[in-house]
Amino acid sequence: MSCKNNKVQEVNETMEQSNINIAATKNNLETTIIAYLNPKGEKEIDSLVTEDYLRNMNGIPVVTNKTELKARINLYGTGFPDYAITLGNSLVCDNQGYVDWIFTGTNTGEFAEVMATGKKVKIKGFSHLYFNAEGRIYREDIFYNELELLQQLGYSLETPNLK
Repeated sequence: MSCKNNKVQEVNETMEQSNINIAATKNNLETTIIAYLNPKGEKEIDSLVTEDYLRNMNGIPVVTNKTELKARINLYGTGFPDYAITLGNSLVCDNQGYVDWIFTGTNTGEFAEVMATGKKVKIKGFSHLYFNAEGRIYREDIFYNELELLQQLGYSLETPNLK
């Protein structure tokens, strides 16, 4: 991870990166990242992300606002009630954060309309977070191996029928 040549212009940004005046300090953004990865409730999410928050998972938009983010978090909380996300390496550069993380939990509840398997999972992933001028997260690009998650839950791929 590096902060060199780190220029991203998106919907919520209208100024050149060098002119962005972020109200929060680097330490505040790091604290936000830690709270965001393991929120204590919906009210905490309200204070951490913008209304038009966007999450792309493995390059695919899966959340387009704060309400959808809360539903996604509840999905994982229901499927993995004991889940925890631990930070590996993290780096904050200007208005962006880069985080390696590990998701652990036991699938004891319904997850994505599938009954619980009772299996434990441990998934490594990476998030690229974007902060607005107030230090709130407006976008996350998250990457992890979805197949690995499903395999740890006991699912497998079948050879495709090529006939």
